[in-house]
Amino acid sequence: MSLRISSALGLLLIVAGCGEESAPAPPPPGATIDCAIGEGAELLPVCSLEEVAGTSEIVIHHPDGGFRRLTRDPATGAISALDGANPVVLEPSGSVAVQFAVGADRYNIPDELITPAPQ
Repeated sequence: MSLRISSALGLLLIVAGCGEESAPAPPPPGATIDCAIGEGAELLPVCSLEEVAGTSEIVIHHPDGGFRRLTRDPATGAISALDGANPVVLEPSGSVAVQFAVGADRYNIPDELITPAPQ
């Protein structure tokens, strides 16, 4: 009998929690950058660039919650992927930005956000 009561109470708590609206998650930290997530997507300012303190790592946060972990060479500013099997492929850019692709995703990062600081 007590098992049925506790099961019923547990079910009520689960159902009650489903109706509550949760607060939206805060945006990821960092500067907004242009990205195109997926094949054929248009470059839009919807991703954010987070610099990992004390390292040469950066994290690009996608609007859908996905992300890319990258590293840059402090001497040259060259970018390489830390995760996954897809390499970073530099693309020609007619502006003062670094444009590259990782798989089907494309990114356009202004030079001032990606160029290493003078030592």
